[in-house]
Amino acid sequence: MKAIRMYLPIVALLLVTELATGQTLDLGVKTGLSWGSLRSNLSGVGDASGKTGWHVGLFARTGNDFYFQPELNFAAFGSEFRFVNETYEPSFRQLNLPLMAGYKIIDNGNMNLRVSVGPEVNMNVNKAAGPDATEYKRFAIGGLVNAGVDIGRMTVDARYSLGLTDVHDQLEQKTGVFSVSIGFKIL
Repeated sequence: MKAIRMYLPIVALLLVTELATGQTLDLGVKTGLSWGSLRSNLSGVGDASGKTGWHVGLFARTGNDFYFQPELNFAAFGSEFRFVNETYEPSFRQLNLPLMAGYKIIDNGNMNLRVSVGPEVNMNVNKAAGPDATEYKRFAIGGLVNAGVDIGRMTVDARYSLGLTDVHDQLEQKTGVFSVSIGFKIL
């Protein structure tokens, strides 16, 4: 609920900006698959592999050739790794808030090809399992790169989100999540 209250002023600002400047505004929903992994430079952490997950969310896009696209997504993904001869499989449930700036490479009405980049704030809403006496952080910061196509009201996106801060201090782990999604513009 807190995230919704935080997000509503952003959507209101986008609506006012769109009305005042004649910029286009798209609001939509999206869902898709994610492949998450945890990478670490710590010598005791090894055999890391990703697990398939999913995500669902809302997006807003305002602008013309250059645009701004905030999102609010719920994502579920996992990973597997070995540490001190034991295997761990943490599962993450996160609220993600990406704030992307982008450019439409091709913009011909019913079909757009676009790219975007930006920061992302991630909040774990569950407690992921790790080695005893350690825990995963609640918040992390990342950066992402996104490529997408709009065909009419449908959107298709592929993105990579690179964790920039450790999600686990003792294991020096950062996330890496590749996602593919399909969406629909409702406005």
